Amino acid sequence: MGRPAAAVDPPDRSAAVVALWVLARPWNALITALSVAVGALTGGLPIVSARVALAALGAALIAGAGNALNDWVDVATDRVNRPERPLPAGRLSRRAALVEAALLAGGGLAAAAAASGWHLLVGAAVLAGLIAYDLRLKATVLWGNLAVAALAAAAFPYGALGPHWPGRSWAPAVFAGVFHFGREIVKDLEDTAGDQACGLRTLPLAHGRRAAARLAAVTFLCLAAATWYPWLSHTYGRAYLAAVFPVDALLLVAAAALLRGLTPAGSGLLARCLKPGMLLGLLAIVIGELGR
Repeated sequence: MGRPAAAVDPPDRSAAVVALWVLARPWNALITALSVAVGALTGGLPIVSARVALAALGAALIAGAGNALNDWVDVATDRVNRPERPLPAGRLSRRAALVEAALLAGGGLAAAAAASGWHLLVGAAVLAGLIAYDLRLKATVLWGNLAVAALAAAAFPYGALGPHWPGRSWAPAVFAGVFHFGREIVKDLEDTAGDQACGLRTLPLAHGRRAAARLAAVTFLCLAAATWYPWLSHTYGRAYLAAVFPVDALLLVAAAALLRGLTPAGSGLLARCLKPGMLLGLLAIVIGELGR
């Protein structure tokens, strides 16, 4: 009598779901949704409303689509820079990533359209920008960094769309754009090994790590100085100034670390340490708005 056939393990669907969740980078999508809500607040809109909720959901889904497409494009560099990500780790296929990106993009545009026609128009423009960045601009000197900065800044005027547009959405938009520009350079410093292996031409590879670090440091120092403008111009009061102090302290520490010189590992640690600065910045704007 023959031996029974070996049982075939069923596919681990829970692991695939987790991989899809990780691929969309939900933390980044949450920050995008919160940015839209803060934009609505600066535009004088009621943030607890169906329109703002739909706009925030649309922006978060579009951001998730961009993240999934980014991993689909970057699978080769991520094998060096981020081998733990779902695609290089083999936990998800590239086809699944592309399908997820398409579904998230479609859902994001549908939610934006439900908010208003203007939200759909801006959402479609942002999606086009994300696709251009992932497929073309990321491998260029500074253009990719500028694209990410502009796309991050767009969340605030997008949230402020309404009868009093743009309101005071200019303040968080400028701050977010400058912050993301500097942070993207830091991430380029972290990713030099994989980018060089795949023949990409980023700022550190084209002009050296020292020049890139200096530009990022100057960017953060300029941003720290600019955060005082809403108080000096009487846009926000003293409560805002107190709330923005931790952001400025983080920016000064980051600038000092960059000027001293950072290894790729140190750049990665700095990029992760800067991430809470986004939430601190949003909190400062909210406190400034409530204290008017």
